[in-house]
Amino acid sequence: MSAIKKFRESLGQTQEEFAAIIHVSKVNYSKKENGKVKFSLDEAFLISNHFNQPIEVIFGNSEISKSETS
Repeated sequence: MSAIKKFRESLGQTQEEFAAIIHVSKVNYSKKENGKVKFSLDEAFLISNHFNQPIEVIFGNSEISKSETS
């Protein structure tokens, strides 16, 4: 299970709610959460800022692409 999924579930939030935070569809968010597509650094910052948590706590080390931006 991905770190972001564990974080989301620990808050009792849905994929739809997290998708809204980063302005993507639920389908696109699901692909990101399941590791098929990496989160962009901008998306990571949006989630981090929304929950006031460090990116490392939310994502671990391997789910963010530094070269991608939204």
